[in-house]
Amino acid sequence: MKITKDQKINPWHLLIGLLVSTFNSSQARVNGELGAVLDNAIVAALISFGSGLFILFIGLIFSRTARTAYLSVPTLIRTKKLKWWQTIGGIAGAFFVIGQGFVVPVVGVAIFVIAVVAGQSCASLLVDKYGLGPAGPKAVTGLRITAAGLAIVGVAIAVIGRSHTGNFNLPMVIYMFVVGAFTSAQHAINGRVAQTTKQPWATTTLNFSVGLIALLVMFGIYNLVTNVAIPIPPAPWEQPLLWTGGSIGIVFIVSAVVLVRSLGILVFALVSVVGQLLGAVLLDVFFPTPGNTVTPQVLLGVGITVVAVVLAAFQSNVTDSQDQKEIFVPDADPSSVTMD
Repeated sequence: MKITKDQKINPWHLLIGLLVSTFNSSQARVNGELGAVLDNAIVAALISFGSGLFILFIGLIFSRTARTAYLSVPTLIRTKKLKWWQTIGGIAGAFFVIGQGFVVPVVGVAIFVIAVVAGQSCASLLVDKYGLGPAGPKAVTGLRITAAGLAIVGVAIAVIGRSHTGNFNLPMVIYMFVVGAFTSAQHAINGRVAQTTKQPWATTTLNFSVGLIALLVMFGIYNLVTNVAIPIPPAPWEQPLLWTGGSIGIVFIVSAVVLVRSLGILVFALVSVVGQLLGAVLLDVFFPTPGNTVTPQVLLGVGITVVAVVLAAFQSNVTDSQDQKEIFVPDADPSSVTMD
């Protein structure tokens, strides 16, 4: 497979990715609180995916272009314009939220986050190399490997500075490493679907649809094995914030399917990590929870991860840019995406 030269990265795309990822960090807080209220992580995940899919379907009702693109997916698979496995990225999201509920209580937040970021960083190098994403193949260079390694170190410093709870459990750590790796692949194949359908909203709807189906299957199996009572969630008008996880996820996935076209998977993954670390810091400052404080160690970890992003972005900007084919966003500019 021919490795193409990297396109120059627009700094505005980095900023958009950072802001969206910072906002997305609140989803973990929302879903965590919902899971605690329900005492059932799978039901909390179902509510997050289900509420998000409801909003996305409302969008399809009012957008003929997005609706047509969403309904065209089976035809695209049948005509081999899409491979079937490129449409199941939402499964990675389902396994991720399940991991939040079942792995974190055992290994703690720090080990959980390190395992996920390690999986994302390592897999992003391979995903970029083999061109699974819409940005095409990118060489695995020493600078990219250094950036990925720095990100893992930075995250480790930051999250260990925030949490010392939990115990090491090798199977669960491997599980979250693999889930992190598949999350990188999820962004890549979602980008490919958006490239083919020319509709990021339709792609996000497909992602949520597949994720919800996967969660329903998991819930059915879990309920048969445990036979636990299904908890009743609070009504949206009673505790509206607990129902915002899905809408937060929509913003992130829509942005991801657009931005991976211009940033590539590795840079987007690293920007997402920085944004979520920064969002966690802001939440601790303005909406603190017991046991979480912002320490110099946390800030040092965030700073190291920022350096990783700069290195990864520098790798793209030191090479000549290539002509790009127009896909669904002129010049890969996220600000130009519209519903119709």
